[in-house]
Amino acid sequence: MLNRFTKERQPPKKINKILLIRRNRLGDAINLLPIIEMIRKKYPLMKICVLAETYNAEIFRYSKHIDKIYALNENSWGGRNFFFLNPVVRAAKKENFDLAIAFGGYTSTLAKLVYWIKPKYSAGVISNKGFFFDLVYDKKIKPSSNMITHIEDMAQVARASGLNIGKSIPYTNIEVSIKKNRGWVAICPDVTKLKTQYPIHQYGKIIKALSKDQRIEKIILLVKNKNSNYLKLSQYGAHLVEAVDLQDFIKHLSKCTFAIASEGGSAHIAGALGLSVCVISSAENQSYWKPHARKIKIFMNVNGVKEIHPDIIIKGIRAFK
Repeated sequence: MLNRFTKERQPPKKINKILLIRRNRLGDAINLLPIIEMIRKKYPLMKICVLAETYNAEIFRYSKHIDKIYALNENSWGGRNFFFLNPVVRAAKKENFDLAIAFGGYTSTLAKLVYWIKPKYSAGVISNKGFFFDLVYDKKIKPSSNMITHIEDMAQVARASGLNIGKSIPYTNIEVSIKKNRGWVAICPDVTKLKTQYPIHQYGKIIKALSKDQRIEKIILLVKNKNSNYLKLSQYGAHLVEAVDLQDFIKHLSKCTFAIASEGGSAHIAGALGLSVCVISSAENQSYWKPHARKIKIFMNVNGVKEIHPDIIIKGIRAFK
């Protein structure tokens, strides 16, 4: 093990097979899609594989630039400390990848995955203070010191790994063949953070106002499950749709033209589907995390989203052409 860590290895002269690891978070997975597109454009014959959690692996199935997806359940087969037993990790190891890139900043879990997959060469972001797991990577990438966008941050990791990709990053794109309904608005209210939970009565004002707008034909309420507190919004005139899974959520959302979503995965998905999106946010660094899409408006209040007046969001939707 010590020899593995101390011996400095040179990057491969030619990369035939690459593994991109993006374990969690829907928005982060979506932001990796343009990076994958750039890699495919530069290296058309390269075999591009992605390792993701079962939670976000579905996102990568919408990309035509990926050859193979490894969907990993990190809690199975003994959990994260026993990755060497996990059949998904073992299958990835057999590929004998020329290069593996760990996206997502420093975590010991990422380092463990790379160690057990054992690519010929690996790259990943190391910890700020220095830690034992930093030694796993052949190319040790220091954390970004300037707050650029999240998607540019990941592009820099790819470039630091030795990939010769361009500077211009395309917009995120989830490729679906479902026709949009002009004038349909999707409300995606479910979030876990209390500070980002927009009040029901304020959503109600938005729904009532948009229902009277001649441009708006239908307002769809997309909730996670029957336990959502936002089910009450159907009383204001929104048509309730309970998505059974992520694929179903994307299918229903793709039918719409506009979306109102709290910060997080829903906003990124809506932007990648080409919708005009109003994002309700309480994050101070929203300029870093905002969706990388064409038609995005951010409404932010660091004291909590309840301070954002419904009229501002209504005007935001109406301002989209």
